Amino acid sequence: MRALSLAGLLFLFLGAGCGSDKSSSNQAQTPPVGDSAAKVKKVVSDDEATVSALKDLGAVFKRGGDGRITEVSLRGASLKDADLAALESLSNLQSVLLNDTGVTDKGLETLGKISSLRNLDLRGCGITNDGLVHLAGLVSLRALRLSGKNNATQIDDDGMPHIGKLVGLKALLLDFLFVSEVGLAELKELKQLQELYLAGTLAGDEAAGVLKQFPDLRKVRLSQTQVGDAGLEQLRGVETLVELDVSENSLISDAGMVHLGGMKNLKKLNLWRVQISDVGLEPLGKLQNLAWLNLDNTLTTDVGLPALSGLLKLEFLHLGSTSITDEGLVHLAGLKSLKDLKVTRTNVSEAGVTTLQKKLPETKIQLKYIAGDEG
Repeated sequence: MRALSLAGLLFLFLGAGCGSDKSSSNQAQTPPVGDSAAKVKKVVSDDEATVSALKDLGAVFKRGGDGRITEVSLRGASLKDADLAALESLSNLQSVLLNDTGVTDKGLETLGKISSLRNLDLRGCGITNDGLVHLAGLVSLRALRLSGKNNATQIDDDGMPHIGKLVGLKALLLDFLFVSEVGLAELKELKQLQELYLAGTLAGDEAAGVLKQFPDLRKVRLSQTQVGDAGLEQLRGVETLVELDVSENSLISDAGMVHLGGMKNLKKLNLWRVQISDVGLEPLGKLQNLAWLNLDNTLTTDVGLPALSGLLKLEFLHLGSTSITDEGLVHLAGLKSLKDLKVTRTNVSEAGVTTLQKKLPETKIQLKYIAGDEG
């Protein structure tokens, strides 16, 4: 009896041991369900039929690291508003370029549903103020590009309240639209705006003052506008500015340069076709951070060049279509950071360029005019 009991106990012990080993082995070979799920990534790809349809329209794509399309360019393509429906199925679409296409307000309804959009280019499209209401839900949008240069886009001050709801915008292009200080005031909630382009708009001195409402504004284009010396005084209050384009503004004179001279953070300044003289260059000598300066088609002569000799960070300088001569080039010899110097259509000779080149061996000096170099 005792022997039987011992045998029974031994059987139970061995049975339990085998069961324990089996359980341990299973645990080692089969990971918990939770861990397994965490390691498996669901791969999402773009619909092939959609991609094919967009290609047929002439689309050019950019893709992210996972292979999904992030940008669709249909610039200049012949398309209808209905064709944009294909964009909705692209799960990681961030940028759409539709400049100079037949897109209208109806197409904006579709675009307004693509919540992942960060960049939207609608320059030259036949859209109106009413169509902009469809974009109000694009909370991720960081750049919106509009332009009325070809007269197809009919957007003015009345459309600005809709754009003012896109509070995530960092870059806004409104070139050649009928936008004034009235419309710009409607953009006051765009506190993240860093770039604003207003070439050929109704912007004047008052509009320049409105720009103070953007606390992080860095780049501004006000070329071909009614901004004058008083407007430059207003812009001086925008202390964050690093790039300013006031080219082709007939109301700006030497007096306005005093205000520009106080904008110490400026790195890029475009004064093409602004009628300033040597007197106006003197205040610009205070812009010690300036790396890019365009004085093409100004009234600059040799007399004004000493004012530029202290701009030691200057990398680009355009002095084309001015009255400078070989004698004035001596004042540029100390600009060791200069990479590109243009002296086209001036009284500078090849001999003058050769002499300066010895002082600035790393600088590309252009004497011969090439069409398209203006501005």
